[in-house]
Amino acid sequence: MGQEQPQTDQSDSAGQYDVVTVPTSGAPALIPDGATRFRRYCLGFFDLISGFLTAGITVVYTVAGNGEFQDYQTAGTFVPAGWIAAVVAICVAFGVVALAGIFVGIWNLSDLKTMTPAPLIAAIVFSAASIAMTLVFFPGPLADPPKVAWSLLHGLVIVMTIRILRQEGIRSLKAAIRGPRAAP
Repeated sequence: MGQEQPQTDQSDSAGQYDVVTVPTSGAPALIPDGATRFRRYCLGFFDLISGFLTAGITVVYTVAGNGEFQDYQTAGTFVPAGWIAAVVAICVAFGVVALAGIFVGIWNLSDLKTMTPAPLIAAIVFSAASIAMTLVFFPGPLADPPKVAWSLLHGLVIVMTIRILRQEGIRSLKAAIRGPRAAP
């Protein structure tokens, strides 16, 4: 029988405060404790709700764009090709971001008991894309309160996600991409 370490709330390494070391046949596996699991749950839930809200906004603006298109047709005037192409491209882009948010939310919720950094990195990419799409393509002035609030909310989510990664021992994006270290 090998020597097994007792399960405690603190890890042996100085950089991983929120994990529990569990003995296995090979290298010790790191399983997130309740605090990390709760943060991942909040992140997944936010991404899921954000994806559904983005999908709803996309549907509303698609219907509005379709109404404008029908107004052009009813009046018998020429529909500007550049306008219709831009509307279609923006609706498709927001649809992709909405689906990504739903996917990333489900992915983070399904990986609550693991410490894989991939869903967290996907959440950072989704939040950054949502900020960019909102600020660039959402109608209204740049200082519009809904734009600022949505962007700040996603900015806070990015900060929270980076905090989760750092608490799980991932110190850089390069280390997250490299994956778990091989056992000595």
